[in-house]
Amino acid sequence: MKIRFVRAGLWILAVLAVTAALGAPPQGANFVGTWQMTMEGGGHGSGGGSRHGGGGARTLTVTQDGDKFKVTHTTPRGENSYDATVSGNTISWTEVREGRNGGTTNIQYTATLNGDSLKGSMSGGQFNREFTATRSH
Repeated sequence: MKIRFVRAGLWILAVLAVTAALGAPPQGANFVGTWQMTMEGGGHGSGGGSRHGGGGARTLTVTQDGDKFKVTHTTPRGENSYDATVSGNTISWTEVREGRNGGTTNIQYTATLNGDSLKGSMSGGQFNREFTATRSH
């Protein structure tokens, strides 16, 4: 009889441990926070970069809710939020921007985390550019 209670107790502990592990947020790279972003170079076909969000102060704010990530990108053109995907130490998201002719362009961002810095690229249409970002403390 005692053995049944011990087995039942161990079974309950095992079920609780598995349930807790499945409900825990994913571990790994910490992208959450505010990042000061710097664009590098003009990139292929960027026309100097101003048309697709060239110079000026930029920040990225990454938030997490469970296993979902969101990037809020603040530029001289304003602030917009986008759903992001995290895989290991890489984060990616797609921004949709309106062009001068009324059409839209999808800009794909991908960045790799290394401590308190990000190094990445953005591309869309006929251009691509590199960027870096440093975590604000």
